[in-house]
Amino acid sequence: MLSQPAMRASDVDREAAVELLRNHHAAGRLTLDEFSDRIGTAYSAVTLGELAVLLRDLPPPAHLVHEVEVIRAAASRAEAGYGLPLHAPPAAYRPEPRPVPRRPVVEPAPEEPYRGPGAAALLRALWTATFAVTVVNVAIWFLVLITHGPVYFWPVWVFGPPAALLGAAELCVRRHSGD
Repeated sequence: MLSQPAMRASDVDREAAVELLRNHHAAGRLTLDEFSDRIGTAYSAVTLGELAVLLRDLPPPAHLVHEVEVIRAAASRAEAGYGLPLHAPPAAYRPEPRPVPRRPVVEPAPEEPYRGPGAAALLRALWTATFAVTVVNVAIWFLVLITHGPVYFWPVWVFGPPAALLGAAELCVRRHSGD
């Protein structure tokens, strides 16, 4: 934003300046009156230089510290009469970029795909559940038999269809696993 003060400001530039002002107000660097005045000025700014004036006495965000230092140094040199333009400080006056520390890249060990508990364990659990439900139903049938006399053996319908499906699944698993 500060590198070309004569360039016309866009709506995005104005919104970015207002967002920075909001952050500084939330941090307690601006009073409510200063905040209101600066926001009004930001929305009416025509150039980037007008937006820069609003932020000149506030610290820049952490990711822009280096760029703002370069621009402010060039501005102070220009004001001191060295004749360096604000918008393009020469390469000789630019500080060296700070090296970014790099973390070593650790290659993750190749993982085998998750196979789960296996079909045999799953079938064992389903058979157990089927037998448990069948035992409960046979007990209910037996109580009805004792209290009301002969009754059709309906628990066969509780056990029969699931047992047929589980038996077919069991045959498929055994055929494909080689047991």
